[in-house]
Amino acid sequence: MKKFLLIFFSSVFGLIFSFWLFRAIYNKIELRKEKAVTYILSEKEKALIEDGDIILRYGHGLVSDYIVNSFNEKYSISHCGIINKKENGKLEIIHSESSSFLVEDGIQRQDFDGFTDAGHKNSVVIVRFNKCEKNELKKITKRAQYYLNQNIPFAYTCQPEDTTRMFCSEIIWHVFQDVFGVDIFAVNGKERDFNQFKNFYDSSQFDIVLNHQINVKF
Repeated sequence: MKKFLLIFFSSVFGLIFSFWLFRAIYNKIELRKEKAVTYILSEKEKALIEDGDIILRYGHGLVSDYIVNSFNEKYSISHCGIINKKENGKLEIIHSESSSFLVEDGIQRQDFDGFTDAGHKNSVVIVRFNKCEKNELKKITKRAQYYLNQNIPFAYTCQPEDTTRMFCSEIIWHVFQDVFGVDIFAVNGKERDFNQFKNFYDSSQFDIVLNHQINVKF
């Protein structure tokens, strides 16, 4: 019996270590790809952005590739955030990220150029909620800042009703529920599905402001 348990636990440990090693090597290769290419939007493109717009991108790494391949949507998206456009025009992103990719874990603010540069080149899509007046878009950022100030850690599982941990699209879902009473993941009475990004480019609730993924394949 002891021999069996020893073999069993050794096998489990071996599998866990093999996966960890594979992920570490995979992400290291992806990080090299990320650093090899600079991906910054032009000032003309940035001028199109409004406070409260949503930015989507395809990030590097094993998890990002898994999300894109699993969702298999029209556009290759693995991550999203809310754009905060300050009075001086400076842009930043409020989003939730795992410490596997950034030093800080959970909901945080990041420089706009740093956010886009961390993604695959030509993967950015920016959308704008079309069910409110333009002057109401600022409410989106204001509510996002409320969650930012709570120091909420990253959620590795989907438990949307739990506000003690949040993943990227979950923050946006809560913000739109709080501000507009709209469930952006249950369009036209469909069952809510957090395992998708396609609702962000559904024209019934969002307009595409900028799309770098037109005629681009990853």
